[in-house]
Amino acid sequence: MTNREDKKKEFNRLMKAIRRDPEKGLRQFYEAYAKIITTTAKVICRSTDKTNEVVNDVLVKIWRLAETVGEIDNPDGWVYIITANTAKDAMREKYVFPLDENIVSNDDQIQEIIDRHSFYWMIKDLSEIEQTVMIHKFVSLYTFKEIADELGKPLTTITSIYYRALEKIKKNVEGKI
Repeated sequence: MTNREDKKKEFNRLMKAIRRDPEKGLRQFYEAYAKIITTTAKVICRSTDKTNEVVNDVLVKIWRLAETVGEIDNPDGWVYIITANTAKDAMREKYVFPLDENIVSNDDQIQEIIDRHSFYWMIKDLSEIEQTVMIHKFVSLYTFKEIADELGKPLTTITSIYYRALEKIKKNVEGKI
């Protein structure tokens, strides 16, 4: 998809597919929006288990909303907001830590090394607005103008937030090496 109109058409097609055949439609929806859903959930939750839980919850919400959702001008933004709100709600819930033999698994250390080099790790210490700008820029591949329009902020503000966030990421990465 190269422009907003194409994204809107594809989004509407996916909503119709979910209404016709929920299982197949949700699978297609997830294939189209997996990157933004999982990245957003991981940034907020910072836990693979919680991220997977949020992804499932988001898909259930999408399935329920498919019947009533009207025209969405910005599908990526809509999916981002649904995911961010679901993840924030999940983080407010009391977390129950399961006690079993998997806790001491070496997989946790391997996952931590992998996570350290991932996108969400780099933006985890940024403010919410900085994270939003970075996700829109790198996950949704929005232009600065599109981000400014989406967030209702001046273009100069968005570029300032972006470059300030890049500087923070650079300092953070250099400090961790």
